[in-house]
Amino acid sequence: MFVLSLDGLLDGRLGWPGSLVARYGVTVLAVALATLARVWLNSWVSSAQFITFFPAVLIVTLLAGTAPGLLSVALSAAASWFVVGAANLPGYNASALFLFVPVAIMDVAAISGLLAAYSGSRTALARVGELNASLSRSEARFRDVVEAAPDAMIIADRNQRIVLVNAEAERLFRYGRPELLGQPLTRLMPNRFHAFHGARVADFDGAQGPRRMGDGADLFGLRRDGTEFPVETNLSVLPGDGDDLICSVVRDLTFRKETQERQTLLIRELNHRVKNTLASVQSIAHHTFKSTGDPAAFSEALEARLIALSQSHDVLTRNDWAGASVADIVAEQLSPYDHGPQPPYTLEGPAVTLGPNRAVTLGMALGELATNAAKFGALAGTGTVHVAWEEHREGPETWLRLTWRERGGPPVTPPARRGFGTRLIERSLAGGLRGSAKLEFGPEGVTCVMDFPLLAGEA
Repeated sequence: MFVLSLDGLLDGRLGWPGSLVARYGVTVLAVALATLARVWLNSWVSSAQFITFFPAVLIVTLLAGTAPGLLSVALSAAASWFVVGAANLPGYNASALFLFVPVAIMDVAAISGLLAAYSGSRTALARVGELNASLSRSEARFRDVVEAAPDAMIIADRNQRIVLVNAEAERLFRYGRPELLGQPLTRLMPNRFHAFHGARVADFDGAQGPRRMGDGADLFGLRRDGTEFPVETNLSVLPGDGDDLICSVVRDLTFRKETQERQTLLIRELNHRVKNTLASVQSIAHHTFKSTGDPAAFSEALEARLIALSQSHDVLTRNDWAGASVADIVAEQLSPYDHGPQPPYTLEGPAVTLGPNRAVTLGMALGELATNAAKFGALAGTGTVHVAWEEHREGPETWLRLTWRERGGPPVTPPARRGFGTRLIERSLAGGLRGSAKLEFGPEGVTCVMDFPLLAGEA
């Protein structure tokens, strides 16, 4: 018993285990059955001694293959001669035996050839299927790579018609994919670039590798809503069978341009501030030298004023030079004297932010008061400094009144002459802040009232 599969039949093989023994076994069985059938039919068809053997040869060749088919030819000839009795028949039947053998062999060869051709065609078809599957996988990977690209990718034919775009191109130009496919590349650029771009693409063969478009010129893309944005783009060739494609990679330069412009602005601002700072240092050094005859006193006073200037800059640096709050300005100038568990100062006032230059000016004035308090006033002993500020109206303008009040320090006597520190405070308020400062040297401590208008956005 055996199981015959369709694939085994078409391949010329039996689908059972022990194939060699089984193949030749079925050959013998087929010839035996053909012989019995021929003997049974002998009385009716005595002259056609091979009527049952041809089918046996065909069946054996189909089922068992070429070698068993040839064996069945030999066994059929022997059975016809010795068993059926062809040897005792008229001569023409003996001649038929000699015709049967080559004809049967040709049948075996023909069937084997057909089976081999079918098997080869099936192998070829399987290989074609594998190649198609591999091609489909490669195409899918290519599309995945294009879709995953961080830059916009636009692929066009030599007629500059768009054949493929990725998701980033849709997002960047704000078109739906169906709106772009089949459209000219020039749809994505302002009119002034059409002629230039068309000429560059037409003569591009890709032999020198990718080409950067623009050669340093500013290029712009055109969104669906008509807005322009700066871009850089490279061209490369995707070779094909006589139908090359042009791949354009487009990168949005909006953020880079804004960063460059901001950097340029910051550099200019830095140059301006450095010049102002150096001018301030020069002025401070000059007036300190004029008001201080002793080199040691000059060095001490100059150092204190430079520290006050530096602390004002520190506050602004923490805020990217966008300005500083009054509370931060005051606290920064008083922070060097905070050595105990409780700070020797208190602050009170609303949230008010000054612009960069005005913040430096106020910081210099407060630094002068803090230095003087550390030498002669409340910060020289166990006293305290209370700084309070409030807004008030002066006609159409909003003003800020800041009061510096020292208490608990050594007794204070008014100075015999107005020093540079006093003049610095007054000039700072009058010049940089367009206000005024009033100093009082009372026995209980120094009091300074500063009054200046707030600019738009500061109140």
